[in-house]
Amino acid sequence: MMNPCPQQRPGQQQGSVLLVTMVFLLLFAIVATAVFRGSQTSVQAVGNMQWRTEAINATNEVVANILSDYAGFIQPALTHGMNGPGAPSGAFSSDVNGDGNPDISVNVTNLKCNYVAPVKWEDLDEENPEDQQCFGSSANQMGEPPAVCSEVQFGVTLTATDTVSEANVQIEQGVGVRVNSVADVCNF
Repeated sequence: MMNPCPQQRPGQQQGSVLLVTMVFLLLFAIVATAVFRGSQTSVQAVGNMQWRTEAINATNEVVANILSDYAGFIQPALTHGMNGPGAPSGAFSSDVNGDGNPDISVNVTNLKCNYVAPVKWEDLDEENPEDQQCFGSSANQMGEPPAVCSEVQFGVTLTATDTVSEANVQIEQGVGVRVNSVADVCNF
């Protein structure tokens, strides 16, 4: 009877197992490299989103500082603009990580007056301390004191640059301010 499988001697091998193993190892290496690169890209994307969010938060902080500094920023901006004599400073910095060093530089690059409108008497609240400055001393035809305030709205363009990552974000923010004057402001 004939044996259907030829017998091999113990020292003789064909090498097919070695070849298949090498192919699978190569495939696993390619898959592992792709996964590693994909994870690096994800980490980089998350890092970029963090830098962007920190820059946006820094611009929001500067807008809050601008709004709270009427005499130092708003009033000079209303009367002189950003580029005229007496214009307010346009550079601010923010310390994001609390180490005492500025991490993000925020520049107010553009200030544009959108409109000025007198405040109507019916829009004022006599009980509101901020509105009390807007009442004049004389009365109009209906016995109501005339309003002597204006509502001014202007747009502020801020550019934030992170000193470490060099991330750059430009934000445009609208700002509304009530001024105790009906005189022409924003004539710049």
